Amino acid sequence: MENVAITGMGVISSIGSNFDEVNRNFHNGHVAVQAAPWAGDEGLDYAWVSLINDFEPEEWMDQRVITGSDPFTWYAVAAAVQAVEDSGLTSLNPRRTAVIMGSALGGCESVAAAQHGLDTEGPDGVSRKLQLQAWNNMAAAHIALRWDLHGPMLTLSTACASAHDAIGTAARMIEAGIVDVAITGASDSGRSKLQIFSMGKYGMFSQQPDPYKACMPFDANRTGVMPGEGAGVLVLERADHARARGAAIHGRIRGYGSLADAYHPSSPEPEGKWEQVAMEDALADAGIGADAIDALFAHGTATTVGDIAEAKAINRLFAGREEPIPVASVKGHLGHTAGGAGIFSLFGGMASMQANAVIPNAGTKDVDPVVEFHAVINEPHKTKVETIQVNAFGFGGQNASMIVTQD
Repeated sequence: MENVAITGMGVISSIGSNFDEVNRNFHNGHVAVQAAPWAGDEGLDYAWVSLINDFEPEEWMDQRVITGSDPFTWYAVAAAVQAVEDSGLTSLNPRRTAVIMGSALGGCESVAAAQHGLDTEGPDGVSRKLQLQAWNNMAAAHIALRWDLHGPMLTLSTACASAHDAIGTAARMIEAGIVDVAITGASDSGRSKLQIFSMGKYGMFSQQPDPYKACMPFDANRTGVMPGEGAGVLVLERADHARARGAAIHGRIRGYGSLADAYHPSSPEPEGKWEQVAMEDALADAGIGADAIDALFAHGTATTVGDIAEAKAINRLFAGREEPIPVASVKGHLGHTAGGAGIFSLFGGMASMQANAVIPNAGTKDVDPVVEFHAVINEPHKTKVETIQVNAFGFGGQNASMIVTQD
């Protein structure tokens, strides 16, 4: 994959509402964490979350969009506005621009609110707009509406690999000549009690009493995840199209692999066999070997099972290097953003490329002995960062990996 340039980036997250702010907070090791507002009342001990607390949808969209959609759509539209502005595109060809978005949860928060309304008020408690709020494709729909676009519009819902599969699909559309430009990424809102309680009953929550250790990827003492939320959006563009208009190119999508683990609905194959194959597929798509990768941005959820499987896959793929490959996960900074996990990891990689310094794993102190790579901790690791690999793995056995380079 040679011809897919990243010309725009937009982000709404708990650690920043634009890429520059997120970039600084990644390098500073900032952790955005708070106790879930309902945790004490509901008996969820140490239910740490990473929520967006200062988002004002009125700054990004009109009231009609706000009342007719769920927060996951608000975040996506705001991130898309940023990404298009960042790209410098002053007009978009309606038939040659795709909107390819991902979401794992869709309007889960709106569904929960509607169920409460039904239980307490009967049918009158359910909004007629629920379907428009709940469906996963509504983030993409409102982005298309915003710019009056009539090209391909797709929504990928592949659990925590949704962002990767959306971006990968968009890149392949550009590479195939189907479109010139794609607005692509993923968005999820993480505030639904239904989601939080389900995660708690699965035993996924961190049991650390210290909030700044709520999520410790690859740490020997990790105990679970910290739920997060937010949206990340890229503008992808044919590289020659971008150069012709003098656009600044942040990087290029060079390779993408996606496959089924087919082991268990919620657990990866314990040796990371198929995670490794997904990584190898991305490298093959890019036409490079593992020795060309300067840094890897892991899925790194801080669960016992997940981190061990991914660590084993990374150990095997990058064995024999003179210097162990530096590896970071962003989940210690902003939690697990569900469908958006992959694009936030990609932003961690972009931040590292811009500074030639791999961001640290926030919260991680004592690296698990199973790890044979360089899990970056405490402070950024200064090194050449020109070619990165980014992983995103999800429930249902969704394994995806992506190669990104500087222009």
